[in-house]
Amino acid sequence: MSTAIIVNAAPMAIPLGIRDLSTRQVPRDPEAIPTHLPKVYLYTKKGPTTPTLVSGAERSQIYGADSFDLTKKWANHATLLSNTFTKQANAQMIERIVPTDAGPAANFLLSLDVLPCDIDDYDRNTDGSIKLDGLGDPIVLGQIPGHKVKWVVSNITTTAGMTNFGQATVVPGDQTDVATSTQSQRYPVLEFRVSSIGADGNNAGIRIWAPTTKTSGIVDKRILERGRAYPFRMSVIRRADALTSPKVVENLFGEQYVDMALKPGFINPITEGAMYIGSAETFLEKYQNLKDVNYPPLFGDFDTVAVYKNNIETLINLFYTREHTYHVANGLIGSWSDFTSVTDEQYLFNLVGGTTSDGYKYHTYQFVSAANSVTLSEYSNMYANGGSDGTMTNAAFAAAVSAKVLEYNNPNSHLLDDAINVESVIYDSGFPLQTKKDLLSFIAIRKDTCVVLSTYEDGGLSMTASQENSLAVSLRTYAQMYPESEYFGTGVCRALIMGRDGKLRSSNWDTRVPVTMEVASKAAAYMGASNGIWKNGFHFDGAPGSILTEIYDVNVTYTPPAARNRDWDAGLNWVQSYDRSSLFIPALKTVYGNDTSVLTGWLTVMAIVEINKVCMRAWRHFSGVQNLTNAQLADRVNRFIADRLRGRFDGRFVMEPQTVFTTADLARGFSWTTYVKIYAPNMKTVMTTYVEAYRREDLETA
Repeated sequence: MSTAIIVNAAPMAIPLGIRDLSTRQVPRDPEAIPTHLPKVYLYTKKGPTTPTLVSGAERSQIYGADSFDLTKKWANHATLLSNTFTKQANAQMIERIVPTDAGPAANFLLSLDVLPCDIDDYDRNTDGSIKLDGLGDPIVLGQIPGHKVKWVVSNITTTAGMTNFGQATVVPGDQTDVATSTQSQRYPVLEFRVSSIGADGNNAGIRIWAPTTKTSGIVDKRILERGRAYPFRMSVIRRADALTSPKVVENLFGEQYVDMALKPGFINPITEGAMYIGSAETFLEKYQNLKDVNYPPLFGDFDTVAVYKNNIETLINLFYTREHTYHVANGLIGSWSDFTSVTDEQYLFNLVGGTTSDGYKYHTYQFVSAANSVTLSEYSNMYANGGSDGTMTNAAFAAAVSAKVLEYNNPNSHLLDDAINVESVIYDSGFPLQTKKDLLSFIAIRKDTCVVLSTYEDGGLSMTASQENSLAVSLRTYAQMYPESEYFGTGVCRALIMGRDGKLRSSNWDTRVPVTMEVASKAAAYMGASNGIWKNGFHFDGAPGSILTEIYDVNVTYTPPAARNRDWDAGLNWVQSYDRSSLFIPALKTVYGNDTSVLTGWLTVMAIVEINKVCMRAWRHFSGVQNLTNAQLADRVNRFIADRLRGRFDGRFVMEPQTVFTTADLARGFSWTTYVKIYAPNMKTVMTTYVEAYRREDLETA
């Protein structure tokens, strides 16, 4: 019965503890996402193949700095584009492209080769070490039944072979007992897989050892005594290349190793933390964070450990039984032995190191050295292998990008989850024609994205003005397959075609690039801040922002008036002379067809892209509410949207969110309608100019 209940008048005081009225519901800060958030496909040295939002140093940490070195094999025109965004501190959504002929993720299988046979039993010193005779040879007491064992590492080297990862079987080994012709059996024990495909995975490795009272990091005997399992340690190591010495990788807690055990479900009796190697949190999650969004994401070197539990159990029972029997028969229990002859202590057997916790070598379990064997110690390295980069060509890259970006036109694709895939724009950095067309799938279903196409193909010749016009007509026609709104009858507007190509100034990239690189750089500088606010003074609609600063030697620098009309109708933007020493972009027009509409202005369209994102955030925020009246909900939604748009767009637009309940909404009872009015200026591109002539005296008499 609760003491808080008064049952009669018996004298007593009833303490109720503390009532905490100081708590508050913590508001959730909006995620820092720039208005201009480009999607970039890349060949990289390593990293995940899923779309990943990165900024600043994260890009190199996740994908490797070599991936963005223009002199390395992974570099192509898309790498140059990604570097452009990073230079302007613009976050980006990167999706890695892996060549179809790349090998599997690097891996290795650690197996124990076991030969049952009679083995030499050695005389021991008082400290447990083996006695040596005058010639320095071990003193043999005689032969006893036991096992000769060796650790062996193997790898899966083909992609097809990876279907068998974690499913290795016991196979015949390569040891033979001459006396009985018995052949050893090789038992898979642990199998490791690197977290990303590529030859770089061959530089990741593992160290495994069993600590004793004689090693540098001594064993905690309380774990053995209270948990009845022998702990072992594992470190992750990494080297720069095959010629470089490895370094130990520190885990999330800054530690250089993790304590583990082979006993299923084992819990550290001292800390009550998981120690079983088969638990993800024991090893993998000490080196990576891919699930908990409260902490920064971290990609570990290994993403999978397969534990051959049945094999381990078989071996442990086999070796424990034989060694325990010897300890009992020779009076070692209570002295050198970790065994106490209690039930369920077989996992006290040190499978890894073959010694007791005091470093006393087992009698019936002997390691043999061979060319294909490895020693498990805190200084011995086991590297993953089998990884390769595959063939990386521009043609294969373009085909892969086409296949990836077409997923945006799949109504069941995860890419339509705009809460996760927060990209807003994709650039054509020099793809061939088919991929240029395929990039338009980026705007097919989602209303919060925009595409910027170019007329240049990387590695190709510069086009003439008429050729660029023809290509623009083709691209604009293809873009019209994706109208903005069938409901309102609005044609495609979230696409822009930038013509011309040139050389990139102050760069070791020695081939020509499309002028979209300049547009991307200017857009990143103006709209790429992670706070989502366009930076005043960095606008590029009009001089000096419209003047080219990064590209020179442009293929076509003069477009006659008649050609301008044709290019404008084709949706083609061009470059022309600003003065004798500089070029500029006279306008950035979308492919929208009505010149009187504000939707011809690309910056206006980019603002609308962001408005659509904010509206979707509003829906996610308020979906499922039951505690608000219609009027309250409308007010909250409007304020939510207004707060997240306020101050975003450098004072260019006036925006008014409007939430209403239509007749159909009221009848349904579960829906509402929100639209945002945007008042935007028309893009000014045409100036009529003339001179009025007067007499000088007209000024004097005026």
